[in-house]
Amino acid sequence: MKILILISSLEGGGAERIASRVASALAERNEVHIMPFSFASSPYPISDKVHIDNAGLFDLRKKSLLPFRFLISVIFGYFYLSFIRLRFRPDVTLSFLIKPSLLNAFALGGGRKVMSERNNPRKKGERHFCMACLAYRHADKVIFQSDTVRNMFPEEIRRKGVVIPNPVEVSCKASGDSHKIVASGRLRPQKNFALLIKAFSYFLESHPDHTLHIYGKGPLEEELRRLVSELSLDGKVFIEGYVDRIHEAIRDAEMFVLSSDFEGMPNALLEAMMMGLPCVTTAFEGAEELFGDSESCLMVPAGDEMALAGAMSKLDEEPLFRESLARRAREFSNRFSMEKVIPLWEKEL
Repeated sequence: MKILILISSLEGGGAERIASRVASALAERNEVHIMPFSFASSPYPISDKVHIDNAGLFDLRKKSLLPFRFLISVIFGYFYLSFIRLRFRPDVTLSFLIKPSLLNAFALGGGRKVMSERNNPRKKGERHFCMACLAYRHADKVIFQSDTVRNMFPEEIRRKGVVIPNPVEVSCKASGDSHKIVASGRLRPQKNFALLIKAFSYFLESHPDHTLHIYGKGPLEEELRRLVSELSLDGKVFIEGYVDRIHEAIRDAEMFVLSSDFEGMPNALLEAMMMGLPCVTTAFEGAEELFGDSESCLMVPAGDEMALAGAMSKLDEEPLFRESLARRAREFSNRFSMEKVIPLWEKEL
């Protein structure tokens, strides 16, 4: 098949990571082009077999004081994508995230239109949810990460929806204990790293040898650094930014912690589990569907910093439980391996 993949950017983020993996895997047997609407390079490896057609002149994420900048970007993006699809004539156009999906829905040409929902659209606001409904009504297929999210949509969208988990792969396994606690993700409100930092400050009172390392970039970086200073956690909490080899950076951690208020399907958490790291997560909407009674991670109520601190204490103070949790995490995460998930994507395109 000829497959055209649309995404806002290839910069660090869950959707970008999955788009890079899916594109690379599909390129083994198909002609795959990926078109990001940003000039920024990707921190994730992409196969040389994938053709990258950059459309950065029409970056849909840019903020500008120029009047109608976003509208102009959308109009140019529409004509540019129509030109690409009519020239390339893909069998399938696959879009990740809402704005690329809106272009996918209305631009000319493109064969089958497949769209992938990557988050919890209700949590992102009513306007975002309405745009998602508008785009998905024009899709031939919508790929969801969970029934929890698929069931949020009207029946006409649910009927053409299919649930496919994220493909997960890691470059190394966890190597042993340390006094390091790690977290990873964009520094945005959804991830609620402020909650994690506050919970860690309580945890640190009785576990003074530990450090917290948060990997990622985003608009809240300076705010989080100020919070670290206000809580007198300098030298104990580190905002590490993006690193090229994240798995190697966290392999010696004692535990991985996800503090999100909501998620679609948390890639960083699943990767940590596949590495064999014991993990703590908030019980975001959909967590019960994802983890069920697998007992593969320790769940606490979302937004509860004391419960999060208590979970971290339990993992530190009970090494046998920690080892058992890590073992179950590895076993559980095998269901998301590339070998098991990519054929599901191929079947639906």
